[in-house]
Amino acid sequence: MKTNKLITLIFACNLLFIACKSNKTDSVETAIEQNMDEIKSSTAEQGKAGKGKVTLQCNGKTYEINGVCGAVTSMGTLTIAVPDDSFPAKLFSISFKNDKLPDATSTYKINKYSIDDKDANNVTVSYADMRSTSTMIWESDDNTGKLDFVVNGNEIKCNFSNLTLQPSMMYNKGELNATATVSGELTIYKN
Repeated sequence: MKTNKLITLIFACNLLFIACKSNKTDSVETAIEQNMDEIKSSTAEQGKAGKGKVTLQCNGKTYEINGVCGAVTSMGTLTIAVPDDSFPAKLFSISFKNDKLPDATSTYKINKYSIDDKDANNVTVSYADMRSTSTMIWESDDNTGKLDFVVNGNEIKCNFSNLTLQPSMMYNKGELNATATVSGELTIYKN
């Protein structure tokens, strides 16, 4: 049940990103339909869900996400995500440039999102709280750091602390329009 919510949430996020993609078609409706078909045909759950706990600190306030940690491939990329158990619109995600879970212990450089970045050793990180009353989003930049994924048989773990994320200029207002640090523990299974 929770894995289905995760897939739905990631599917919705992918739809938002792909809907902005330029297609040469006769109408907006045709472009959206083509993009949705492309997303649906390329989306698949990866591995077996585990658990994740992520804590973000910004200007003395602490925000947490506790929930199922799952992975989905779509459009040739892998996303590991942790939606909050109590409010699924709170989501921590790691986006890869390839479509496979790490099969051996690996280190990835965290970058700012760029459609032109094709380096399989790079990932992007984001923390989003999409509650309509106060949307908050923080994202990685090119100075955020690195993530280590430790593979032990079927289990993949990622522990990190004090990674610096930048606020969304569009959404974060007032005291939330500041740099934040994020720490967490993620566990996911290959199958």
